Amino acid sequence: MAKTTLSKPSIFEPYGHSDLYALDNLYFSTLREKEVWDFSRVREFSALNLGFIFARAELSWKKFQSELEIKNLNPSFKKGICLSAGWEEAPGLKIDSFLPKVLGAEEVFQYSRLEDLSEEIPFREFFSREGFVFKGIWKEKNYLILFSNIHSEDRNLPSVIKKISHFHSEKKSEGNFFLRTEKQSYLNFLKPKESLGPLFLQEKKIDQDPFLFLSLEYSDIIK
Repeated sequence: MAKTTLSKPSIFEPYGHSDLYALDNLYFSTLREKEVWDFSRVREFSALNLGFIFARAELSWKKFQSELEIKNLNPSFKKGICLSAGWEEAPGLKIDSFLPKVLGAEEVFQYSRLEDLSEEIPFREFFSREGFVFKGIWKEKNYLILFSNIHSEDRNLPSVIKKISHFHSEKKSEGNFFLRTEKQSYLNFLKPKESLGPLFLQEKKIDQDPFLFLSLEYSDIIK
């Protein structure tokens, strides 16, 4: 009788920082068929960490039809997930924690599938039909994260960046945007009294199938 061996899962240990390059290098690193994400070092809820893990889970589900397991969530991160409506619809995600309903609290984030979306969302037109949007406000910062698997010939990155420039001109906000494909990343720091400045471009080793990921984190400036 042939012996079968079970492959050990790859363990990932994110930190609670919000450095976009560090998040990029971690969450868009080479996918493993079986992954366990230990969030014990993430002390506070982070909308960016949650948005990035949604994207990785979807990439993993598309490639392996396997779920990422998340464990050791602290109470703050659990609360952040519980205040995110629709997160249960995210494919490829398994959370090894009990997540209670937060009584008397309004949900501050919304996770929606692009294929089911009826409302207008900024930048929606640049993404394919299948994917997600995750948006909300946390600690006086606005978050808008979109993701979809989309082939390079269907992407129009110059138009995306141009629309971000218009968005920034209208909002006069402070923050950053991060645009990522399987080939490249674009980072820009938004400043309220300046037009869209130079983009920080990084070429990436192609470890993923084609995709488009956009993250906007910004604060409204009181005039």
